[in-house]
Amino acid sequence: MKPDVKIIGKSWWKPGEPDLSPYITAILGAKPDAVIFCTGGRSMTNIMKAVKATGMAKKVPVWIHTATDHAVLKPLGAEAPEGVLGTMDYHFYYPDTAANREFVKKFEAAYGNPPGFPAFHGYNTANFIAEAFKLAGAVDKEKFIDALEGLWIESPAGQIEMRKCDHQVVYPMYLGVTKMSPKHGFVISSDIETLTGFDVLPTCEEIAKARKKK
Repeated sequence: MKPDVKIIGKSWWKPGEPDLSPYITAILGAKPDAVIFCTGGRSMTNIMKAVKATGMAKKVPVWIHTATDHAVLKPLGAEAPEGVLGTMDYHFYYPDTAANREFVKKFEAAYGNPPGFPAFHGYNTANFIAEAFKLAGAVDKEKFIDALEGLWIESPAGQIEMRKCDHQVVYPMYLGVTKMSPKHGFVISSDIETLTGFDVLPTCEEIAKARKKK
């Protein structure tokens, strides 16, 4: 999207490697304008701890997908770094709408903790299935698929669609910056910008072209 942007280096560590500080030292030594970490699983916790320990986010903009996820931040407690850019498709505190507040209230009453993205996804999956069977009017696979394609449902994050062309749910994506919350007592996402699913997903036309190439 920006031809003048250049990748000046790449680095990989072994899954579960405990000490990532040497990688951060090498990255900072290259003097990048920004750093993108593509992590997951156990590495997610390790890189967040390393960013905190080295003060990396104070020296260069850092983006990590799911860095603002409640399931990642709360267990880290005081070890969670502030100032990290992150993206997530659900926060129990955002958007501050009646639908989301009601979902959080019921979830906390049942489980004692606020919901994370797995609860959000599970809730939406169940509702997609239920609504599609209602529209299908029978337990019939083809009728169910037909009913599900292009179906819109209400979710804690607003209306969402099961797209017909690729069977992908079009979720909003929330871009924010990690920051300690006095209200919650742990780091959350702040200064949130909402990217609609249509902003970040390939279009159906782009998908059709990609399929033809294959």
